[in-house]
Amino acid sequence: MSLREELLAQEYEERKKPRGFVYFTDADGQVVAKTCRKCGELKQSENYHHKSDGFGGLGPYCKPCVSERDREYYDKNRERLKRVKYAYYRRKRAEQLSFKLFEDND
Repeated sequence: MSLREELLAQEYEERKKPRGFVYFTDADGQVVAKTCRKCGELKQSENYHHKSDGFGGLGPYCKPCVSERDREYYDKNRERLKRVKYAYYRRKRAEQLSFKLFEDND
């Protein structure tokens, strides 16, 4: 039995968005399941990250698609991301050391 059939059997309401994306709501209007914009699969709401301004309070992409996208971005931009993180570390470390110098003088 597919997820769609299970949701229909549980009497959730099936709705469609203009671009053809399908989602299911319960009696309170909460989104229970929806289709991912990238892979196009119907998945339950637990498979999406929370996004307050997203449709149904959920992000548009499922967690596996987000993970794949983030991994590809990291692989393409690895050296730049390392430089940015190291610069942030140096800046914060300098701030911590400057606070310790002022605390010791008091």
